[in-house]
Amino acid sequence: MIRKFDLIIIGGSFAGLACARTAALRGLKVAVVDSKPEPGARVRTTGIVVKEACDDFDLPAQLMRKVRGVRLYSPDDRTLDLHAPGYFFQATDTAALMRWLAGEAQRAGAELMFGRRFEAALEHDRGVALPALGLHASFLIGADGARSRVAECFGLGRNKRFLAGTEIECEPLGGMDGRFLHCFADSRIAPGYIAWVVPGVGMTQIGVAARRPFRPDLGQLLHRLKS
Repeated sequence: MIRKFDLIIIGGSFAGLACARTAALRGLKVAVVDSKPEPGARVRTTGIVVKEACDDFDLPAQLMRKVRGVRLYSPDDRTLDLHAPGYFFQATDTAALMRWLAGEAQRAGAELMFGRRFEAALEHDRGVALPALGLHASFLIGADGARSRVAECFGLGRNKRFLAGTEIECEPLGGMDGRFLHCFADSRIAPGYIAWVVPGVGMTQIGVAARRPFRPDLGQLLHRLKS
């Protein structure tokens, strides 16, 4: 039996869950489909939330830590502090925040279908069918990331240039000013992009990314932080 919804959202991370909650609160019958086994699994983002998103959602304070600006480091460790009056962003406990957003979407009336993979959809004059999942929707939203299967299925624009990155989480680091997101502009470590240190929620996140075909050097970043 085909289950029918007003809106099906593919992807259960920040964008997908926020969209599901908003649509459900407005009376739509909503489902979220995601291949991950549960909300917050396999986190692949640093989880920074900008002020504009915080203004739209009353996010739980215990899952966030306010960051007031950016401290930019040159290759020879000169620094420049960047900030704007009244502006901030939030470092988050991303996995816990995903679980919270999932709960909020459910409380609003959305149905969450984790552990189910979107493969294909068929568009017709009455909406969109997802035969492999036994679902039908009047509307379909792809919130499934940079390599969107939804975009591929419907021949939409595709991302062609990517960053390669890695990040670790560790005990809070001393000596890193908690008011700032620390960004390192150094082509030896992060060719074509940056490295970063985020004084987060009960931990420090250390990451680096590079524009392909270059490779980021997390080891060199860690050596620099220790020296």
